[in-house]
Amino acid sequence: MKLHLLRLAFLLVLCPAVLPAQAAPASLTIKVDSPVFVFSPGNWTGDTERGGSAYRETWYPGAYFRVRWTTPNDTPNAELFLDTSIYGDKVKNPPEITYSIDGIWTAGVKAADRIAIKNLKGSGQHTLTVYVKTSEQADRWGSANASGLNIVRVTGLAVDANSEPVSQPPATRWALIVGDSITEGSAADFGTSDNLASWGFFVGAGLQSLGYEYGISACGYSGWLRPGDRTRDVPGYYVVSGSRNGLGGTYDDARSRWNKIDAGHSLLDTAGHLSAYGRTGQEPSIILINYATNDVLSHVNSSDLQASITQSIQALHQAAPDAPIVIIVPFGQYGVTEIKSAVATCKAANPGAKLAIIDLGPDVARGLAANGYWSSLHPNMRGHATLAAQILAQVVPLLP
Repeated sequence: MKLHLLRLAFLLVLCPAVLPAQAAPASLTIKVDSPVFVFSPGNWTGDTERGGSAYRETWYPGAYFRVRWTTPNDTPNAELFLDTSIYGDKVKNPPEITYSIDGIWTAGVKAADRIAIKNLKGSGQHTLTVYVKTSEQADRWGSANASGLNIVRVTGLAVDANSEPVSQPPATRWALIVGDSITEGSAADFGTSDNLASWGFFVGAGLQSLGYEYGISACGYSGWLRPGDRTRDVPGYYVVSGSRNGLGGTYDDARSRWNKIDAGHSLLDTAGHLSAYGRTGQEPSIILINYATNDVLSHVNSSDLQASITQSIQALHQAAPDAPIVIIVPFGQYGVTEIKSAVATCKAANPGAKLAIIDLGPDVARGLAANGYWSSLHPNMRGHATLAAQILAQVVPLLP
């Protein structure tokens, strides 16, 4: 009998699978329609227009969301859920995210169906902020009936079962930041593309410290007139053709994106105003636009470029009547004449308009052209940080 018991004990040591399996810890899944989720304004759409309970998605590098909860667990867990089924075999290099959990950052995480959140420690309140770091500059705009390919689609966050979600309304004031590959963060991290190394992110982070949210609407290759992405699937910002001396011409809404989030979703509310999340009364508090580099480099018609700038300013004033509009002269000094002529035309037509130009000057252009300390056409992180500091200093006095 003793020999039999010894043999049984020996088998249990060698074959622990015969022991009863322990149940996996239960979890609570916070869905994207919970007030616990706060999304960057003007960036996200859902399974029902800009809402719904199944998912939120975006193609914009720099788009972000926050989630906050409390847990009594000393060793907490959290897992982010993304839907990557849209990639199929067409996306070989999925978008990357960067996240911060209670101030600890993890960068360059490839989009996957389940992402375990690292560096989550201790009981109490936790805040997770997730950013779209970068995505392929191709096939992001989608169609009227289908999403683009190189997008990030979030479906929820799993936390410990005994956790308590913490509701957090988004800030009512927000900035809309518009631009091209420089604003998107192409090559910004000393050769690696990363929106969190771009002037747009640095300015947005500064505005957050003043109580603002921000939405970055930037696309490589794009301009006032020029379509974006290397596949040219993203429309130009405000497309005008057939103008003369910077005036008149025909506006083409189907080829313009100033009033859209993607091919299937408007950025306007039912009153025709720009809206953070689709409801009325959610206009941006300030609008920053840094465009013209790609227009000039691709040799667009100069008169149409000026007409586009003029008419887009007028359209934006109607869509966000109280928001100052700030036109940033491209760092390489592209389109200076067209920009200043358009702004002068708008000011003459509406002397009380909240309209400003930020021009960092020819020294910045020379520094970039030298391909040295600040890198080149696409600044490095050192260049972006310096330019952002100068821009923010001029933006703050304009804030409402």
